[in-house]
Amino acid sequence: MEGKPAEPVIIAEGIRKRFKSYEKSHSKGFLSSLRRDYKSIDALKGINLRVNAGDMIALLGKNGSGKSTMIKILTGVLHPDSGKALVLGLDPWKDRIKLAMRIGVVFGAHDQLYWNIPALDTFEFRRELYGIGPSEYHKRLEYFVRILNLKGVYKRPVRELSLGERMKCNFVASILHLPEVVFLDEPTIGVDLPSSFALRDALMDMNRRYGTTFIIATHVIDDVKILARNMLIIDRGRIVYSGDSKGISHMFGDMREVVVYSRARLEAPRVKGINIIEHTDDYIKFEIPGRMVTDRYLSAFLSSKKVVDFSVSEPELSNVLHKFYTNKTRGASSAI
Repeated sequence: MEGKPAEPVIIAEGIRKRFKSYEKSHSKGFLSSLRRDYKSIDALKGINLRVNAGDMIALLGKNGSGKSTMIKILTGVLHPDSGKALVLGLDPWKDRIKLAMRIGVVFGAHDQLYWNIPALDTFEFRRELYGIGPSEYHKRLEYFVRILNLKGVYKRPVRELSLGERMKCNFVASILHLPEVVFLDEPTIGVDLPSSFALRDALMDMNRRYGTTFIIATHVIDDVKILARNMLIIDRGRIVYSGDSKGISHMFGDMREVVVYSRARLEAPRVKGINIIEHTDDYIKFEIPGRMVTDRYLSAFLSSKKVVDFSVSEPELSNVLHKFYTNKTRGASSAI
């Protein structure tokens, strides 16, 4: 109903997960090679999370930050050491079979297809598995073939497909039952440009058409900019940011990125707070506080006869995230 607030489809409170990491024993002696030392690693340190129906959220973080562990817990693959979670009102690890019928999971590096048979055979198997009627199945298959440009692809043996074609067919196999919530872990990594565009179009169309909720763990900045309305950043097992890209930009002040092309090398303008990003003989890129955009020194600099063209914009998301991660790393180092 219009005006009705979105209901949370995912609720997580105090989720913690610790792993044992084994390594060769440092002790000496005849049996030392048979012994193993281990240390405990806290993958998640009290994660609290709420996701509303129809959200498209990017789950960001460096390798080892806890993104994949969180997805595995919310899908029932892993059991947390403490805390509780509900996905579509179900406990992921107690109601795993029921939940599997209502969610979709796409791990970029893990195929659900069978190498020597066409993807179509996998689709037929999934149809039986999820109890999709023949008429509805053909309707859905026609929709995915059209939106992902799979005509003439899904009937060929999987071994003959390119990586992008396999990824698209793998995606169809994972969401053929039209799940209410879909978890994607690096869905476009290593995929060619046309295939990545097709996958993004499919995600956005499903979100509009069916209200599907997407949680997308990715390192691909274009995925974040194009797909996600909000971001969750996990660092060392904790959520350190929740919000949109503008919010994270404002953490570093209201900055503007200025790009200038010139006929000859220019000296940087005398503007307080300037941060030079790149500087060559015919190009200079720098950041300044937003309030300095109208500064008279900057205006004079941009009006120089040596300047061929320039642009002023908000900083690229990739640069903002780099700053964020760098600051977090410095903060962690100073706390040691």
